[in-house]
Amino acid sequence: QGNTGATGNTGSQGIQGNTGAQGNTGSPGGGGGSDPWTYLKVAGISFTTTSATAVDVTGLSFTPTGNSVYEFLGVLMVQTILTTVNPRVGLAWPTGMSNGVAMIEEAQAVNTVPITANGNISASLLIAVGGLPANNASQMVRIEGMLEAGASPGSSLRVQLASETAGTAVRVMRNSFLRYRTI
Repeated sequence: QGNTGATGNTGSQGIQGNTGAQGNTGSPGGGGGSDPWTYLKVAGISFTTTSATAVDVTGLSFTPTGNSVYEFLGVLMVQTILTTVNPRVGLAWPTGMSNGVAMIEEAQAVNTVPITANGNISASLLIAVGGLPANNASQMVRIEGMLEAGASPGSSLRVQLASETAGTAVRVMRNSFLRYRTI
């Protein structure tokens, strides 16, 4: 068999398809990027109440936009002035929601089972009575959930707080936060 001959010229380009959508952009080198979460924090030293009825925690609420879906997460540091009196954390739903669920989990003592409250948009949530292991020492509360707003939301999603015993101070400490984003 003889030697192989030279390669011929390349033929013309065929019909090219449409360009696809651009993918997500990665974060720039050295950190940064965009954070999809909006953070709300307790300002000042703390939010304090002596009410046995749940009251809104100043700064920890947001009003959803119509026809949007949200994921939310709160991490709170709570305290009591008496170990037998529980800071009862709650969650009040906005009006005009299509659907929504949430869970609140509150630590009671080191290595013990936390108290939880679970529910949906049919009623507000509120942690049961209990007690913290030490007065004036922070314990953790975690709130998480999602909601689907209807066409015309009429109020805000609100973190709430009540004292187990009327007249006894309980508080949510500064830098406790609620964050949310659309999904």
